[in-house]
Amino acid sequence: MRRHPAIPVFRIFGVPLRVVIFQRLARKPATASELAQELPISRTAVVQHLTVLRRHGLVDAAVDGRRRVYRTTPSGLAPLRDWLTRHEHVPIARQH
Repeated sequence: MRRHPAIPVFRIFGVPLRVVIFQRLARKPATASELAQELPISRTAVVQHLTVLRRHGLVDAAVDGRRRVYRTTPSGLAPLRDWLTRHEHVPIARQH
């Protein structure tokens, strides 16, 4: 059985800080230093998370002088959108 392309995206977003970083960049592009100032982790750790997000096409970076400004890449979510569309008919169990 072939693995759906959304599986890596689920794994990436299984790390809560990556979700936070992605959501923050969706609001406004930022450098790794700017993100580190807002998060409870070091700049080095932020860069490691950004590297994973970049490798999977979820963010990209533009060089601005000596700075790298990161932003979300909407096309990176395409596999996730496709997976959700394919499964939208699945009934959701109600919690009591």
